[in-house]
Amino acid sequence: MATAKKPPTRRPRSPKPAPAAATCGTCAGSGETTTTIRVGRKRREIAATQTGLCPDCLGTGTA
Repeated sequence: MATAKKPPTRRPRSPKPAPAAATCGTCAGSGETTTTIRVGRKRREIAATQTGLCPDCLGTGTA
């Protein structure tokens, strides 16, 4: 007496990972950029820098 074969059961699919948030290329995800300070009529650069919001992502860090 042979036993009846059961059909193979399928395993449930694993959930797909969430897509990674694209970081901004200009600020590398920090939301801030640095610029050099320019002074004088001829816009001479000095050794100082200042930080500000990234103009591409407006400080969010994601593109």
